[in-house]
Amino acid sequence: MPDPVVKTVDVNCSAAEAFDVFVNRTAKWWPLEKHAVSAGSGNAALAVTIEPRVGGAVYETMHNGERAEWGTVLEFTPGEKLAMTWHPGSNGDNPTRVDVEFEALDDARTKVTLTHSGWEVWADKADTMRDNYNGGWVLVFETRYAQACVPA
Repeated sequence: MPDPVVKTVDVNCSAAEAFDVFVNRTAKWWPLEKHAVSAGSGNAALAVTIEPRVGGAVYETMHNGERAEWGTVLEFTPGEKLAMTWHPGSNGDNPTRVDVEFEALDDARTKVTLTHSGWEVWADKADTMRDNYNGGWVLVFETRYAQACVPA
């Protein structure tokens, strides 16, 4: 079984703000033109939404207004942790898992750790899928999300 993908960034905002940016402002930083179901048809998605509660949906609003399911919120502790199933556009019956933890370093800085696990659901494609996401999270999380975390 492949190891989880783990990405960590230190951002220049409080844990509450870092959590808010990740959950409530996802569409402002997510690379909708590249990392979305719509991108597969050459069109940028309109939005990514994380419903802020346990059991909430994680979904994309596609270029044509249709909804593509990405996952379900499993844990939701504002300013501390978000966990969700993960299956953008495929494998909805056997999703992987994404955990995002927020650790305040001081009043103005936060360490945010994203752990993407559960690759075994992909069976013989597990290593390939892990490698793809390992690279994808660099742009999505380490670059775009980290740049979006600036004090309001």
